[in-house]
Amino acid sequence: MNNVPATPGLLAGRTALVTGAAQGVGRAVVERFLSAGASVAAVDIQTMEPFAGPTSNWKCDLADIAALGDLVDSVRESVGPIDILVNNVAIIREDALFELSYAAYRKVVAVNLDSPIFLTLAVAPQMVERGYGRIVNVTSVHGAHGFERTLSYGVAKAGLNNATKSLAVGLSGSGVLVNAVAPGFLTVPMQFENDSGAETVEEELERFEQAYVESGRLPIRRAARAAEIAAQVAWLGSEANSYVTGHVLVVDGGLTATF
Repeated sequence: MNNVPATPGLLAGRTALVTGAAQGVGRAVVERFLSAGASVAAVDIQTMEPFAGPTSNWKCDLADIAALGDLVDSVRESVGPIDILVNNVAIIREDALFELSYAAYRKVVAVNLDSPIFLTLAVAPQMVERGYGRIVNVTSVHGAHGFERTLSYGVAKAGLNNATKSLAVGLSGSGVLVNAVAPGFLTVPMQFENDSGAETVEEELERFEQAYVESGRLPIRRAARAAEIAAQVAWLGSEANSYVTGHVLVVDGGLTATF
């Protein structure tokens, strides 16, 4: 169940830039892309363990929006034109409603919303020139449904859902397709920005078992493996996807069907 069979050659000859690549869904995306024949520029603020394939690792604070153009230029100079951009980077905070500061709010929005938009604006012009490109944003079910204590995260993901559609329209007819994947619960740890680096695996929480599994509110009755999200990202980022754009693909085990 942890492994989703790859499609060899699906991304053969393509170069991808993947953000938030050090762990979780981002790392699974890099591994999936490599198994499908792509070369990958992996970007994260954290140090990355080596990947088994043609990768170059780039350390960057994606909240520093002014640095994104230089990052893209450096990647292009090193590995060549970027065919696929995967905006996966994310941070999450839990804040009581009246304790959310503007600085904390802005950081979450900068990483989760601003960086995908401005990375896309840096990468897309060359894609348009070549007449080919695929951009995939990793959003969340939080982008369409409210949750307690995650106002900044939900606002950013909702904005990214809309940005996906607006960018798809703006790039229409150019050969560049823009889509998003919106996961629900995941088995990978979530690191909370304001909790001293503490990580939580939702599937291991008692409240997850009671509220979602035992009740049937989550129809598949388990959280998603990172590889299951990466498989959808890979297809949307490939030539096999020739007609889907402006779409937010919800990959949540049926969770939002019960809302």
